[in-house]
Amino acid sequence: MSRTGIVALIWAILAPGVVIVPAANRAATAPSSQAATRPSEKDLQRLALLTRRGIDLLKQKKLDEAEKTLGEALQLGPNRYLVLYNMACVKALRGEDAEAMDCLERAAVNGFTDFIHIQKDPDLVSLRSLPRYQALLKRKEELQRRDADHIVAFLKRELGQGYLFEIDPEDRLIFATNTDDQTLAALKKWVVMQANSLNEQLFENRPDQYISIIVPSAADYRQIVSRRGVGGFYDHDNRRLIAQRLGQVMTHEFTHAMHNADLDPLGQEHPTWLSEGLATLFEPGRFVGQKLVPADSFRLGGLQSAARRGRLMPLRRLFEMDQKAFTANAVVDLTYGESGSLLLYLYEQGLLRKFYEAYKSRYEVDKTGRVALEQVTGKKLADVEVEWKTWMLKRAPPPLSTGPQGAMLGVRFGEANDGLKVEEIPRGSPAREAGVKVGDIVVGVDEVEVRDYNSLIPLLATYHPGDTITLKVRRGDRYMSIPLTLSRRDKIDR
Repeated sequence: MSRTGIVALIWAILAPGVVIVPAANRAATAPSSQAATRPSEKDLQRLALLTRRGIDLLKQKKLDEAEKTLGEALQLGPNRYLVLYNMACVKALRGEDAEAMDCLERAAVNGFTDFIHIQKDPDLVSLRSLPRYQALLKRKEELQRRDADHIVAFLKRELGQGYLFEIDPEDRLIFATNTDDQTLAALKKWVVMQANSLNEQLFENRPDQYISIIVPSAADYRQIVSRRGVGGFYDHDNRRLIAQRLGQVMTHEFTHAMHNADLDPLGQEHPTWLSEGLATLFEPGRFVGQKLVPADSFRLGGLQSAARRGRLMPLRRLFEMDQKAFTANAVVDLTYGESGSLLLYLYEQGLLRKFYEAYKSRYEVDKTGRVALEQVTGKKLADVEVEWKTWMLKRAPPPLSTGPQGAMLGVRFGEANDGLKVEEIPRGSPAREAGVKVGDIVVGVDEVEVRDYNSLIPLLATYHPGDTITLKVRRGDRYMSIPLTLSRRDKIDR
């Protein structure tokens, strides 16, 4: 991807986020069909300023000033769907139904396809009995698919050569991956199974809009995400997921997408601990049949160490943390670890779904989740905290190493976006003897898909030295199954 393409992609993902959308007018904000006609940087800044000001004025019901300001924004960006949508709200509130429908239809054609929001927005109540409004609702599938086509066209322009693109209309997914066809097929299979399982286990509502899943090349990812240690993110305003690699990162971020889709019809915004806790809960999960079964994450060992030293985050405080505090470097391992572990505790007690449903039903009473937790457990928060801590300390953490006596492949790995890249093979290692080569990408062991180190090591720990496994690797554009007899670490030359 060119530097221009990187800037354009970042602009498409992040720039609209500077526009603060009030709750009564919240909507997806990423440009789609508009992306090809970006204004200059100066005009873009003014457009963002005018849009933000116009929405603030609309929120204050200063309709004359809002109309004037949004009109100036439309002169800079005639097809900006956020501006058009909010102008429709102004017109509807003023009783100018025909003009409001003109703007609403233009907004939808240019990418405003959040029909849940359109149908819930109180600013548009005067339009709902109009034949034009009803006709617009009937065009939902057509307009959302049209917008998906525009998104793919934009991504093709900006990402350039080496990417595969696919639209899945049944599951409302868009894929843009710097991988081969087989990896794209595996990714699609995984996320569709994950979506089905999460809806079966927990989430009532499926995505109503297309979600873009982007797996960039390593070089492109470094330009898009400069912050070290960030393996991916999901931006719900834009319905875009960007992941550095397949595996646990993808599962984590796609859980966010499914969680947010469940909340869209409810108009709820769940606290960070619950959002990140659910993603952490399912992140290391594996399929048993068609069910994604949660598991302890790699954070458990550190969590237990903190508990033994009396340094756990009190649940009362955890429940009230905003995103900035939750993800602060000083506490991030604790907050993610505690949130995921607490939800795994509820899952194993058969209470997770009951808690989640109770929380949604009592959302306006208590947005932290404490009331729902006490309701479904029948205990005060302090007692739940003691019981969870006792349960958590008895858990066996996923191994971070198989140890000197454990089973070893005899490989030093790096990471690729589709698996584990073989970077070094010591003399005498079982991998060298089996015919594994530097540059191979490990994608599975026996019948289990393995795309990252945190998934590989716990799996290897279930084997013993002398066991023979089948290592699934990609070598260039060829996929191979290599029989390999595991050895002990202390038997491998260094």
